[in-house]
Amino acid sequence: MNTLKHITTFLFLLFITTAQAQIKYGFKTGLNFSKLSGPSELDIAGTELESWKNIVGFHIGISFATHFTDNFGMRAEFLYSKKGGEYKFEGPSYRNFYYPGGVSYATGNAKYLINISNSYIDIPVIAFAKAGDFEFSAGGYVGFLVASDGEGSLLFTDGRTVNDPNVVIDNTEFFLNYNFRKDDPGESVGDETQIVRVDNRNLELPKTLGAYYDFSEDKGKYFKSLDYGLIGGVSYFMTSSLYASVRLQYGLADITNNNVDVQKASTNADKSPIFRDDKDKNFVIQASVGFSF
Repeated sequence: MNTLKHITTFLFLLFITTAQAQIKYGFKTGLNFSKLSGPSELDIAGTELESWKNIVGFHIGISFATHFTDNFGMRAEFLYSKKGGEYKFEGPSYRNFYYPGGVSYATGNAKYLINISNSYIDIPVIAFAKAGDFEFSAGGYVGFLVASDGEGSLLFTDGRTVNDPNVVIDNTEFFLNYNFRKDDPGESVGDETQIVRVDNRNLELPKTLGAYYDFSEDKGKYFKSLDYGLIGGVSYFMTSSLYASVRLQYGLADITNNNVDVQKASTNADKSPIFRDDKDKNFVIQASVGFSF
């Protein structure tokens, strides 16, 4: 929280300074190349089971800038920005198969593939310096989550239950359709079902799972509402108003809720989930074009 306070104070002071000077307005849009960064789960041999790849999103918004001299100034922006990442888990895992009045716990192997898309309202405030046709900038940002979705699949294979370890459960595939801000505990999506035989029972299971299908109670939303961090970049002015820029956005906030972020590789001895006490952060490279007037 001290980091957030320092960034908020910094942004506020820059905003006040900007507000008291003559303002130039601008517009910018471009692409985001983003992923989440954080520690991976490990198997017993120490092999990483999780990975993130970049996804392409976009940003669009307006800017407000003031010059203290011809070469130095400050800028505040108001951006709609889509971030996220392509998440993969592959390795030893477990699955709870629910039926009326009970649950069968199985161990096996799982492969999760999820494309996560988070939409933010970002407010960067930066100081900039010009050198010829180039402009160098650095500052901080705060971001407010306005939408959070995920789509993908889960394949569970080689499953065996405690009650019947000699019988292998048929490979079971689920579609994943997550709305992290709206889904409820135990919720599935749509009416399509599939029959899976587990512990001598034919279970009718949903084909598509919501974000909190495996939770019996509400423990909050997976992604937190607030993000913040540091930014730095360089712009090239093709004319006095038109420019192209590249910027690095480095998140400092843990954007996931530890009360919902559970391990996929293992559980506690009593089969209850293990909640992860780690930090997952946004990492974004932005390529933009814009103009000021």
